[in-house]
Amino acid sequence: MFVFFLLCLLGFPCVAQPLPVQQKYTLDPSVMKDPTGYKLRSGDKIRIMVNGEPDATVDVSLGNYGGVRPAYLDEVKLVGLNVDQASAEISKQYQRQLIYRRPSVNILITKYTQQMVFLSGSVNNKGPYVFPPEVEAMSIVEVIARSGGFTSIARKNKVFVTRTYYNKSGEATNTKSYEVDVEALSKGTLSSGSAKRFWIYPGDRIQVPERLL
Repeated sequence: MFVFFLLCLLGFPCVAQPLPVQQKYTLDPSVMKDPTGYKLRSGDKIRIMVNGEPDATVDVSLGNYGGVRPAYLDEVKLVGLNVDQASAEISKQYQRQLIYRRPSVNILITKYTQQMVFLSGSVNNKGPYVFPPEVEAMSIVEVIARSGGFTSIARKNKVFVTRTYYNKSGEATNTKSYEVDVEALSKGTLSSGSAKRFWIYPGDRIQVPERLL
């Protein structure tokens, strides 16, 4: 700090230069975020607070059906809602049941449930890769890169993705496998009209075979 003032006295420019800021991954086009914010999932842990009512503060986990029990209320389903929507829903229940006249409810997510994909075969880091909490999907190129990349014998142009589909009740209804040319995706050499990205969603399984030597 003393050196900074000394330079100013000697006539050097005194405007502090901003430090370079690394671009956040959320601005990366290969990462898909929900524009309306993170949606609460079963397994998330949250703290529910009512302003001015310290006895109403509770720490709860969303159950298998996405419900929680705020103070003085029966179970309220919050899965699929963002924090603002969940706060509004609990406020509405407090008013409906005549517990608080004008409650101001705040919700803090204290622990996110892990959303992951599983990689096997010719990748440097086999096993699960955990998505950042607010990410809905990532391109397959980005997932493999963040997981350590391919091995030297990977068959990059024929990667298999297995995806299970579920109904609204959470029951598995179908499983599909996709063949993806990750090499062409990463180099931008796909045929005209082809999608520029293949999105990977939590729960997907990525299997990378070895190329023929």
